[in-house]
Amino acid sequence: MAEIPWNFRNQPEPSREYFVTVTIGLRLSWWNPLRLWAFHRYTQGIIEQLNRSVGFVGASLRTTVRPLEGSTISVWEDVESLRRFQNENPHAEAIEVLSSDTKRWFQYALWKSRGDALPRTWEEAEGRLKPREQSA
Repeated sequence: MAEIPWNFRNQPEPSREYFVTVTIGLRLSWWNPLRLWAFHRYTQGIIEQLNRSVGFVGASLRTTVRPLEGSTISVWEDVESLRRFQNENPHAEAIEVLSSDTKRWFQYALWKSRGDALPRTWEEAEGRLKPREQSA
């Protein structure tokens, strides 16, 4: 598993409340090289988009190799900034293009956290998700 450790663009204010999101299950199959290329291209573009997004505070990313799966934890000043990021490209386009590959596994949670409690751990973030339904 590869992980990009927490990177904060701005140091969180200890007494301020922020919005934290976790996404898990951005999963692709190894057998489709075009999808792998698209996943990689969108990931790079989304990292650049994060770094220029108003209201973005910080994030951590991780990937697994088999299956190729990406997960994120990100911190936002407010929900409006997060929604704006989600609806702008390349993020919005990536969701549209790759959704058929990822929707079965995708999970998302959003909660509030004080700045003095950041960064949040992967264990805590995963604990905020509803258990995945097992397929037969």
